[in-house]
Amino acid sequence: MLFIGGIIVEIALAGAFISYYLSQSGFGVKMSVEALAAAEAGVQDALIKIIRDKNFSSAGYNLTVGNRSANIVVCKDSCSGTGKHKITSTGTAMLKRRKIEAIANVNSTTGEVKIESIQEAAI
Repeated sequence: MLFIGGIIVEIALAGAFISYYLSQSGFGVKMSVEALAAAEAGVQDALIKIIRDKNFSSAGYNLTVGNRSANIVVCKDSCSGTGKHKITSTGTAMLKRRKIEAIANVNSTTGEVKIESIQEAAI
């Protein structure tokens, strides 16, 4: 009887550990996607600021998106060429972080903003 009870408890513990790890892996993926969404929101916010002010640059500012956050750095001219802005946005969701880099070309006369590239970068 004791032997059968031990086997049942062992099977229950194994099932609990397996379900815990499966739920944690799904939770990690969810946090990673939320960090990416926060980084994308940071890029869009920086683009709005550049559209409003063609000379906008920033050493870094934070944007809160729901319970997540993004740190955005906008470098003008010196990072990617004259008339260009490089936007680096790092989104954070709990312990997960994702980074997006974008290059925007700004016409100095008209102020027209054209996005040259948006891509995810390694952290």
